[in-house]
Amino acid sequence: MNTLLAKEWLEMKRNLKVIWLPIVFAILGLTQPLLVKFLPEILKAVGGVQDADALVQMMGPTTPEVILSQTLSSQYDQLGIIIFAVAAMGVILSDRNSGMLAFIMTRPVELRSYVMAKWMSQFMTAFCVLLFGYALSAYYTILLFGDLSLKRVILAFLMYVVWFCFVVGIVILASAFFKSSAAVASIAVVFAIILTALNALDSKWLALSPAYLSKSAAQFLTNGQVLDWFYVSLVLTIVYLVILFSLTLLVMRQKPLQVENH
Repeated sequence: MNTLLAKEWLEMKRNLKVIWLPIVFAILGLTQPLLVKFLPEILKAVGGVQDADALVQMMGPTTPEVILSQTLSSQYDQLGIIIFAVAAMGVILSDRNSGMLAFIMTRPVELRSYVMAKWMSQFMTAFCVLLFGYALSAYYTILLFGDLSLKRVILAFLMYVVWFCFVVGIVILASAFFKSSAAVASIAVVFAIILTALNALDSKWLALSPAYLSKSAAQFLTNGQVLDWFYVSLVLTIVYLVILFSLTLLVMRQKPLQVENH
C-alpha cells in the first residue's frame, strides 16, 4: 500500500498537481470575499452605474458567515467540482491506457489495494486543497468583514468535505468504467451539479442526496444550526461511499487491464 501511495504522489508531482491545484482552490477561496468587498469600487471605477452600493445590496447580506458560506456553495460547488473532476478524470483510465495497470497487476499486488490507494490519494488531495483554499477564504473574510466562530468554520468544513469526497468517488468510478477522459469528467460534473441544483427544493427527501451536506454546511455557517435531516444524510453518504468503492472494485475486475488501441 505504501508503495502504491508513493506512486500516486510521484505522479501528482510529475503532473504538477501539487502546485496548480492548491493555487486554483486558493483563488476560488479568495474570489468571494474580495469580490463582495471591492465590487462597489470596481463598479464606480468602470462607470455607467449610478448607485453601485445599492446594486451590491441586492446581492444579499454581507455578514462574514454568509460570505464564507457562499464560498462553499458558489465557488467550490461549481468551479471547484469541475476543476477537480478534470484533474482526477484519468486517475484509473490513464493507468489502463498506458499499460501501467497491467504491469502493476503482474506484481504481488491485490486489486483491492490498488483501488484503495487511488481512493486514499484522491481523498487526501481533495481534503488538502479544499482546506488550503477554505482557510484562505476564512482568513480574508475575517480580515475584510469581521470575526467568525472557529467552531462553525471547522464543523462546516468537515460537513462539506464529506460531500466533496462523494464527488471524488463518482469521478474514480467513472474513470474505471469509461474509456474517454471527457466522458469521465462530464458524467461526474453533470451528476454533481444536478444534485446541487436539487438543494433549491424544500423537501425532506433531499436528505437522501449527498449534496444535502453542502446545503447543511452553508446553513451551519450562517446560523449555527444544521438542517433537520443532516445526520440521516451523513450516514447515507458514508454508505454511498462504501457502495462506490465496491462498484469501482467490481468494474475493475470485469473490465480488461489495458484498453486496446485500434
